[in-house]
Amino acid sequence: MSAQIIKVEKITAGEQVYQNLRENIIANRWKADDKLPSETELASMYGVNRLTVRMALQRLNALGLVETRVGDGTYVKKFEFSEFINAVQDLYSEPKLMDDVCDFRKLIEVECARLAILRAEPEEYEVLEQLCRESENYKLSLTPPVSTEQLDTLLSYDVKFHEQICIMSHNTLYTYCFMVARNAIEKYVKVTLKRGIAAWERQGYSLLEGDFRHRAILDAMRKKDFPLCKQLYDEMIDCDM
Repeated sequence: MSAQIIKVEKITAGEQVYQNLRENIIANRWKADDKLPSETELASMYGVNRLTVRMALQRLNALGLVETRVGDGTYVKKFEFSEFINAVQDLYSEPKLMDDVCDFRKLIEVECARLAILRAEPEEYEVLEQLCRESENYKLSLTPPVSTEQLDTLLSYDVKFHEQICIMSHNTLYTYCFMVARNAIEKYVKVTLKRGIAAWERQGYSLLEGDFRHRAILDAMRKKDFPLCKQLYDEMIDCDM
């Protein structure tokens, strides 16, 4: 039997510097707002030239792990996952993903609602109530035709409502999943909102009357009635398809 040979990968000096700096930041050896040694000092510490250090710092900067303050130096940033996702989400929000939004929402958002029923604090329900109330009042204030700015406001209320449910699940990974999918969800919800508004303008009924589902989901969650909450969620998503 012949031996299996693998190609040996050479790790560049820049890659090693980047990885070590990143590991030190992730391990909190350098904490948020700590100032890193200067490029000259880092170059001496690692035994490399300043250009190698600068390239490593630029990669960390792109990830949002550090920031360079002109005339002052490089500081560790508090990493915000949402900022990172917002910066790159247009790169992965392709048409194919839009077809997967319904499946995603039924899997992640419904499970977040279940966990929220078990884990959410009273003050978190108050945030959800406030979003629901503001959305309802805003819908009641609208008269046709709905402008682009008004549509964007409706979209914001809708997505924030579902994001809050994810936050109330107290599962950070699920919340991150929602952030990753947020751009696709927003595009999908915008299409369904336009469809609902068009029907409202044709038939003349109240926009609020045509969309009571957030209030119903909130009431089911408060009653800790997950089967009803799931049913309402599934019906809402199926209706939007």
